Amino acid sequence: MGVQGEVTQDPGAESRPGTAADALDLPTTPGPPRMQERLTPVRGRVVRSLSVGENLSATAPLVVVLPGLGLTFYARHTAAALAARGLPCAVLDLPGFGSDRPRSTRPDIHALGLTAARWVESQASDRPVVVLGHSTGAQAALTAALALGVRRTRLSLVMAGPTFCPQQRRLTGLALATALAYRDDSPNEFDPAEVWRGRGGIAAILGSGLSDAPEDRIVHLRAPLTLTSGAHDAYAPFDWLDRLARSARNAPSVRTARLGGSHNNLFTHPDEVAGLVALAAQDAAAAG
Repeated sequence: MGVQGEVTQDPGAESRPGTAADALDLPTTPGPPRMQERLTPVRGRVVRSLSVGENLSATAPLVVVLPGLGLTFYARHTAAALAARGLPCAVLDLPGFGSDRPRSTRPDIHALGLTAARWVESQASDRPVVVLGHSTGAQAALTAALALGVRRTRLSLVMAGPTFCPQQRRLTGLALATALAYRDDSPNEFDPAEVWRGRGGIAAILGSGLSDAPEDRIVHLRAPLTLTSGAHDAYAPFDWLDRLARSARNAPSVRTARLGGSHNNLFTHPDEVAGLVALAAQDAAAAG
């Protein structure tokens, strides 16, 4: 297994005038960028996704985002930053808190991950894919990558702010981490309507995440892996990333990176996150 060192700076290229960023209608003030809603039938259910960069190359790696606790709002800036780098991106609304439509799957990290894998198979069977999961979405993304790895080679996994390290699977440890995990974040990162619609399912996703041991499952991963978190993210301290990296002994390569911000740095530091994901996209394109 090739293990690459910690990335401490934005490794991606800066966006330039005349690139995809100009066509995205990105906001000049804080707020979610405009994204295109898509409804995709998957095994008798309809999966809602929010996409940006569909006008880009159909052969470029597709980044599929699984946000934490099923809340899509805070991931949109990173999606736009990825499209500005030439990488089309789809944020999956799983289990479906982003609208009043019937939910497409159960509020459980493994159900979310398996549904995401089926979505990828139906929508991106002939192109490289990066599965980017954040927080509990990182646990779901691991499930998706393990399922996808059976059938495809041009795949890479990014686990951003992955939850939950062993000491946080108990109430006291989780409470202590929560007090510090969001120190650089604000309530503006969440859509109140989305949180309200997910009020019951969020607890179920959290419970399934607390019952998971990703350090045991990641040993079966055979795709390139990137592990990252914000420098002030108490949920994902660097020793937890290091333990996951060491456990991923069957992955062909492992990259770890400490970026700016705290737990929700997909909202506060989207360019840094996108730059790192761009490296994972290169891994996916080169795999196989």
